[in-house]
Amino acid sequence: MESPQFLRKSEEKLKRKQRAVSKKKRGSGRRRKAVRKLAKVHEKVANQRRDYAHKESRKLVNEYGLIAFEDLNIQGMVKNHHLAKNIADSGWNQLVQFVTYKAESAGRQVVQVNPWGTSQQCSNCGEIVKKSLTVRVHQCPCGYVRDRDENAAINILKLALHNVS
Repeated sequence: MESPQFLRKSEEKLKRKQRAVSKKKRGSGRRRKAVRKLAKVHEKVANQRRDYAHKESRKLVNEYGLIAFEDLNIQGMVKNHHLAKNIADSGWNQLVQFVTYKAESAGRQVVQVNPWGTSQQCSNCGEIVKKSLTVRVHQCPCGYVRDRDENAAINILKLALHNVS
């Protein structure tokens, strides 16, 4: 599922509003007005992200009885300045929270699994195949070839099923 990246789409508008705030004199009425306009754009991005998370979480809870997530250290991942904006824009924590409370009321199960090695391990034979983030296809010496994310998803599901039973 591809994240719609609401922040990226609103960046130009945010830049313009932020520039307008910075040009105004501190304490002036015009600055307060510009700050309110900037806050509105930030609020819109947050509302879009929240709406998307609600809709996706509802789809997941309605469709699946067991939902597995990686128990990711988002705060640590955001420290990587190359990925920080994309990670923050996707709103992973919010999605997990929404799915968890909706699944609870619907009688579904949500499991968070340890993410260690899920994208490196072959879901066919279990062998660890080291690769960098730029490599998007998992190719194992056993002959198994699959998209890296699909391979990781299979491993996450196997871990979740193991944790449940």
